[in-house]
Amino acid sequence: MNTIKTILLSLLGLTFSISVSAQSFKEPVAFKLKNGMNIIISENNRSPKAYASFTLDNKSFENKKDGIVEMLNAVLNEGLGKNADFLFNDNSGKLATSTAEFDEKLTDMASKLQHIEIDQQTFNTAKAKLLTSIKLQDYDYDQTVNETSIGNLTFADVKSFYNEISPEKTYLTIAGNVELNAAKASAKKAFGNWHNQNIRKNIAPLAR
Repeated sequence: MNTIKTILLSLLGLTFSISVSAQSFKEPVAFKLKNGMNIIISENNRSPKAYASFTLDNKSFENKKDGIVEMLNAVLNEGLGKNADFLFNDNSGKLATSTAEFDEKLTDMASKLQHIEIDQQTFNTAKAKLLTSIKLQDYDYDQTVNETSIGNLTFADVKSFYNEISPEKTYLTIAGNVELNAAKASAKKAFGNWHNQNIRKNIAPLAR
């Protein structure tokens, strides 16, 4: 699935709880931040919440190892602990919150993406949980996410892939009960100062 289709599906998924008859979508607006990050905003003032989806551009990671994105998702979720506001799965991190708290929560999400601590223990725990989930078949994973592909991945693989992520290789989709100018301001505040070197220093070195 290409990135544009993924983004469109994200827009629909972010507001799945609103019936078709109640939808009040405005034409999505797309632009780039100065750091190259792609932003898409879709207003729907009848939505009960504001939503955001942080998505990787598949074309920028065509040579990635099988299962690496879901492995990174598992590591990020493990590093975050229990968080009711956002979750990483498939090819994206998703946020759902009230309109009043959207700016604060989006900034928090961006900060955790850039500054989350990742170490060998976090990786080991996340990998074990992901393998258990695959065995139990409790989630509809991509066909590349299986016991073999995940079993072959190492902490070094996750570290390397995480270091490849930079603003111009990502999309931020904002949808739901948001106002365009406010959403633009929130996106710039949360991700405008992000550069890929910001995240490199937050990954623990490999054990020797």
